Amino acid sequence: MAALPQPTQASSNHLSELTKNPDSSFKVLYYPIHGRADLIRTILAYSRAKWEDLAFDWPNQKEKTPYKCVPVVYEETKSGEVLQLAEQQAIERYLARKFGLLGENAWEEHQINELSSSIESLKTAFLQSLGSVAFEKRAEAHASFVLTKWAGFKEIHEALLIKNGSNGHYIGNKFSLADFKLANTIQRLEEWVPEGAQPFPVSASATPAIWKVYKGVNSHSSIATWRSSPFYEVLSEGTRKKLKI
Repeated sequence: MAALPQPTQASSNHLSELTKNPDSSFKVLYYPIHGRADLIRTILAYSRAKWEDLAFDWPNQKEKTPYKCVPVVYEETKSGEVLQLAEQQAIERYLARKFGLLGENAWEEHQINELSSSIESLKTAFLQSLGSVAFEKRAEAHASFVLTKWAGFKEIHEALLIKNGSNGHYIGNKFSLADFKLANTIQRLEEWVPEGAQPFPVSASATPAIWKVYKGVNSHSSIATWRSSPFYEVLSEGTRKKLKI
C-alpha cells in the first residue's frame, strides 16, 4: 500500500502559521490523468515549487482522505510538518493565494473567484454533454455544446477581457487564477474533440481576447517546460484512454 503523509495535528493558529512557509514542498494525490488536478499541477509548475505526484493506490488510500475523494494535496514544511488540502477548487484557491494569483485586494480576489467559477461551469457542462450520450452521438453533442454553452461563454468572456484592454489577463496586467483556469480549459477543449466533430472554434481570429490569454499562459517558461515533460505526456495519454478520444 502506498502510504500517505500524516497531517500535523495542531491548533488553527499554528496551522495558519505553517501556510506562510515559503519553502514548502507538495505532494499531489490523484489519478494518473489531468482531470480535476490539472490546474493544481499547473499552478505548482508555474510557481517552481518542489512537488510530485504520490503513487496512486485508491482502494487502499480512499479511507485516509478527508472526503473520500481526490484530489488531495499535502504541503510539507522544512520542519516536516504537513498540511492536508482537500477539494479541487479550495486547493486551487489556496495555492493561488500562496503564489500571488488572487489579485491585489479583496475585490480583485472576488472577481477572480467569480471568473474561475464561470470557467469551471463551462468545463463541467462540456464533460456532462459528452458523458451523457452514446459514443456514436458524441460529435452531435459536441456541436450542440459549441452552439449553445460555448457561444454564450465566448460572448461574455471576450467582452470582459476586452474591457481589461485585451492584454492577456482578466484582472490588471498580471497572471491570475482565472487566466490559468481559462487556459487549461481551452487546452482540454481543443484536445477533447470526439471523432467526427469539427475542431474547437478557438483562434486568434474567432476569439482574439481569449486566445491571447491562452497563448500567454502557455508561453510562460515554467508552464511550457511542464507541458513538455515526460510525466505530462503520461497524464495526457491516461486522459485520452479515460475519455476514449
